[in-house]
Amino acid sequence: MNSAPPPVVNEPPEHFPGEVLEDLGDMPNYNDWIVSHFAPWLGGNAVEIGAGLGTISERLRGCVDRLDLVEPSPDLARRLTERFSVDDGLKVFDQTLEKWMEATQPATYDSIVMVNVLEHIEDDFAAARGLYDALKVGGALLIFVPALPFLFSKLDKIYGHYRRYTKPTLRNCVSAAGFEIEKLHYVDVAGVIPWWLLNTILGKTSFHGPSLQVYDKCVVPVTRICESVLHPPFGKNLILVARKNES
Repeated sequence: MNSAPPPVVNEPPEHFPGEVLEDLGDMPNYNDWIVSHFAPWLGGNAVEIGAGLGTISERLRGCVDRLDLVEPSPDLARRLTERFSVDDGLKVFDQTLEKWMEATQPATYDSIVMVNVLEHIEDDFAAARGLYDALKVGGALLIFVPALPFLFSKLDKIYGHYRRYTKPTLRNCVSAAGFEIEKLHYVDVAGVIPWWLLNTILGKTSFHGPSLQVYDKCVVPVTRICESVLHPPFGKNLILVARKNES
């Protein structure tokens, strides 16, 4: 059983899944970009925490032997079950992170994926310790989170975010659990000014679907190429890959 104390998760409001996850799911280039950062470390028995509608899950599935999905929203868990019903190598857990951590045996997984989830957890240090326990030796923790505290907006607060990270704060959280960090850098530098202007300054509390699609089609491919050559000194998000190297 997991020895780490259960973290407190700030659950998003009920309208969050329908209004946001579907819009963000309609950004294939952006979601492919996220998973491409994780691909070299994926394999074996994996779990995605906070799977939502399965947008990232479907991209992970072809990279691993088995995939568990943890989703605390009963409605989203039901939709995940329906979406992947014919896949015998995928299982959906309708559980909070706390319940899943309590029930998961140590050294169960080869990789753990969290995309836009860690910022919802009040005690992210406790969560990192629990995730460390759940990984096998040599297993990888793969994280994507919002970055730059000065971008924190009303939208972040409404959607249950406790924080936006910097490289040092994310590094400290994960390293304190015992992980060895192999990759940590900012991504999506092009998204900083739009987020700052629309959400932080103007206070918008929703996304405009057509604008997201234009951004995904026109901006993301160019940004992805540029950032593959040179990591930016700042960005709207952070990518982290960490390894459990101790027995």
